[in-house]
Amino acid sequence: MAIQRCSALLVLASAGAGAAFSVGTPAVQPRVAALPRLPAVACAPTSAAPACARLSAPVMEMVAKETNARSAVKAIGWRFTAGIVTAITSYIFTGSLAMAMSIVGWDLCSKSVTMFIGERIWNQFQWGKEKGADSSKRSLAKAIAWRIFAAFNTLVGATLLNKGNMGVAGKIAGSDSIVKTVLFYFYERLWATIGWGKYEAEEE
Repeated sequence: MAIQRCSALLVLASAGAGAAFSVGTPAVQPRVAALPRLPAVACAPTSAAPACARLSAPVMEMVAKETNARSAVKAIGWRFTAGIVTAITSYIFTGSLAMAMSIVGWDLCSKSVTMFIGERIWNQFQWGKEKGADSSKRSLAKAIAWRIFAAFNTLVGATLLNKGNMGVAGKIAGSDSIVKTVLFYFYERLWATIGWGKYEAEEE
């Protein structure tokens, strides 16, 4: 009986110690390391344009343009220069001052407006421009293009005023073409150095 009591006491003591250990010792829980959260990318608004808007906004290319006033002054200035040349060549080949003045008048009326229009057309194209000014090749192209039209115009006018004498008209138009092509090229080079009447605009 003593042995049974001792065994029972040992069993009760073991059970009590186990219960005490399970109650007093917290359960070991596995820990999972929390991943660091990446900061959200946001564009904080400022008094100026948002930074992201500045980065994503398309960059507009600026091009050099010419005002109507500049084109008009160029046309008038060239008409005065070209009129002197036409007066000299017309007088040489016709021998008549009145006829020479008539041909000059024809050129003045028919070419002043057309050259202004030609300048406005060239203003729409950026070919041949370097640093906002006309390059040498652009000036040469403009001189040749204008001379083709102007020579035909002078040929028609001189023929009509000389009562159908195309021989004299051809000499006037031919000599004008040689002299005025060179003069027009240098006239354009001179204007390329003048900044008046130029402005910058967004490319269309």
